[in-house]
Amino acid sequence: MEQILSELKKISAELADIKMQLADLKMQLAEYETARYFENWIPRKKLMQFFDYGATQIAAMFKNGGLLVSDVDNRKFIKKDSVLKLLEENVKKYE
Repeated sequence: MEQILSELKKISAELADIKMQLADLKMQLAEYETARYFENWIPRKKLMQFFDYGATQIAAMFKNGGLLVSDVDNRKFIKKDSVLKLLEENVKKYE
């Protein structure tokens, strides 16, 4: 009986993990769908992931200018071309 309960707990834990993975996949799919329709705009969160920046670093980047930002309610979307321009302006040749 204890072995059965132990197996049920293990299965329950695995199911919870699968549910979390499914939720993550659903969120990624939603972001993919959004990107398909709004490919010229990048959500702030995605920009943070790309640069591996925290909220403070991204806020400083916004203050420094150079990025075209659209504020919609409490969300920020950044024009993709302005990010590419910022990257191009900061290219350095190392020898």
